[in-house]
Amino acid sequence: MKVEEIFFRDMYRQICLLSGAGVVAAVNLRGVFDYPPDEKLDGFLTYAYVDGETFVFEILAGAKLAGGRIKIFPSSYKKSVKLKRGAVDDAELRIVTAEYALPFRDRIAIINDRSEPDAAREETRLIKNLDAFRHPHYPDDVVVYFMSAEHKPELLWVRCLAVDENILTGELLNEPQSDYGCHAGDRIKFGVAQIGEQNVLLYLPAAAT
Repeated sequence: MKVEEIFFRDMYRQICLLSGAGVVAAVNLRGVFDYPPDEKLDGFLTYAYVDGETFVFEILAGAKLAGGRIKIFPSSYKKSVKLKRGAVDDAELRIVTAEYALPFRDRIAIINDRSEPDAAREETRLIKNLDAFRHPHYPDDVVVYFMSAEHKPELLWVRCLAVDENILTGELLNEPQSDYGCHAGDRIKFGVAQIGEQNVLLYLPAAAT
């Protein structure tokens, strides 16, 4: 399947094989890998995670496919090469078995330590009811519906920070066009609500901090 067809949680903290001419061409191979000059890489063995707010694939090794097996060419640990999801949406992706992770245990542990979010934000990443509203490249960011009797409704991006009994706290990323009593950078409260027959994420001004 292509990267763009796979939801972030299915890839999150998994060893993924990215393949395709486009993804290989995106990396200066000789500056990153040591492998025989007559070899041709088919893709990369990567580790998928959220780096800050961006979903990325960090390259662990070059990869060559042969007879259903993956031959790997480790990269230099002096270099950290991350491919943003948005740049490789057209690449083919396969989540590989745990055996391929064994040579990279220490490196994956370092990546996890470096990128570990606080527990509250990690909890919001597990909420499936938010999935329909998430940005595909920035999974902590969701689109929230702002409405009031005085103003036209607006859809704005909010970065999830925490959840408490189905009420979410997030950072407002866009400046509203109308006055909803909040501004970009503010912490706001929101939750899942039904408008007509459609579920939306709705700003909850009465619960705002």
